[in-house]
Amino acid sequence: MLNGERIRAKGFFQYKDEARQWLKDEKARLKKEAKKPSSADEHRSLYELCQVYLTDCETRYGAKTVDEKRFCLERFYKSVGDMAVTDVTPPMVLDFVNERSKTQSANAANKDRKNLRAFYSWVQAVYGIMYDPTAPIKKKPHEKQARRLIPIQDILKVMLAAKGQDRVLIGSYWHTGVRKSEVLRWTWADDINFEERWVRLGTRKNRSGEMSYGKLWMNEDLYKLLKWQWDHRHPTSPYVFCHMNPKSKFYGRSYGERRKTINSLCDEATVDRFGYHDIRHSKGEFKKGPTDPSTPSSNTTEIYVEGNYTDTKDAIRLLEQSNLEKIS
Repeated sequence: MLNGERIRAKGFFQYKDEARQWLKDEKARLKKEAKKPSSADEHRSLYELCQVYLTDCETRYGAKTVDEKRFCLERFYKSVGDMAVTDVTPPMVLDFVNERSKTQSANAANKDRKNLRAFYSWVQAVYGIMYDPTAPIKKKPHEKQARRLIPIQDILKVMLAAKGQDRVLIGSYWHTGVRKSEVLRWTWADDINFEERWVRLGTRKNRSGEMSYGKLWMNEDLYKLLKWQWDHRHPTSPYVFCHMNPKSKFYGRSYGERRKTINSLCDEATVDRFGYHDIRHSKGEFKKGPTDPSTPSSNTTEIYVEGNYTDTKDAIRLLEQSNLEKIS
């Protein structure tokens, strides 16, 4: 029986082992036959499969990742024109990637290559079309730009210039060192625990693209900041950080961006402008210095271990303002 259907062998077997081997081979053959793409699948257009792929991505990835994939595939479609997905050739992909490298950068070209490879990998898995014109295309060599490190004093000046919710937001980035989206999607019910003193962090930075969670211990400063935020929270919104202007149509909704806010705060504090990701890098470098080598590093991937958040207490305590003032 295979998938509810009885399969009959032609002839007889002298031994049971022969019958078992035939059954095993027959199942493997039928499984392989089922994976073979139909001629209709092989002639599906590039445009059609791109649309199906992006729709599937919307259910598995965040908006930023989907936008990056869409931007790449739209430009690729304009570059090669409307054709069957199997008519795309490696030279077409190479021309597209090389043009991106000339007009933008090697890093941008590598991103396009990565997104095209992901698309054809999906085509293989879903439609069984075992064709990949991106396989021969090699990555472009490129030099990584040095990370910008912000003086601790500048970060403190901006935190002190900020008021209310903005100070809590910037302080949350400094005390956790996580990505912008990880803080902006915090909810009171799921991500903040004052009794056990931890915050929950979620990331899709993994191969599956699924959201995975971990916990990070609150130091004293972060605890006080979030307590203040709790006392002044929106009356009904589940989000820790949300639009607080009752006249705004976004009242109660979570933030998508706060770039203008941090820019204006940098100007007010009379320091060079920096972004939330710059805080992440600078915090990481600071933790590498005064901490003992045995202390967990600032790598958030290492911190994302369920039930292991208390191991980072000593490192996180170093980021409290009272300790920063001693070394600044």
